[in-house]
Amino acid sequence: MRKIGLYEVSIILFFVIVPIAGTIVEACFFKDSTTVFGLLLQWFTFSGVGLRLFSAGLKQAIKPSFTATEIFKTDRSSYLVVRELGFANICIGIIGIVSLFLPGFRLAAAVAGGLYFGFAGFLHVFHKRDQDEIFAMISDLFIFVVFVVLVTANFLQGRPV
Repeated sequence: MRKIGLYEVSIILFFVIVPIAGTIVEACFFKDSTTVFGLLLQWFTFSGVGLRLFSAGLKQAIKPSFTATEIFKTDRSSYLVVRELGFANICIGIIGIVSLFLPGFRLAAAVAGGLYFGFAGFLHVFHKRDQDEIFAMISDLFIFVVFVVLVTANFLQGRPV
């Protein structure tokens, strides 16, 4: 049996535990007119896009070898591209983090992050996968579906996202 690594723990933390805990705490202690779908979108955007992409971007910018060798199975020649990917992830992540405090950023962060994870997940579908890539594919597609559902639900409820 394979040991659960830091990558898997971070995915579960950022895509399940933090958004659900944040939603529950805010719904119980800070009662306002926001719907459950609105709170879920807020916390999934903050954590799933913001914290996840910001932390992944930092790791890619500071230590590109992990992404290059462990995920993409390439050599040192890709470090520059991996660092640039890290900078893009940091930027999207910052928008996701800020969206917790500035709701006007939320839709942009949710759509950009959701699409990013959707495209990344679909890329894994057409690529030869090992266990790590299967986990990445499932988690990427999961967060994509979550954002499609949450953005659509908020839109259909006539709520500002």
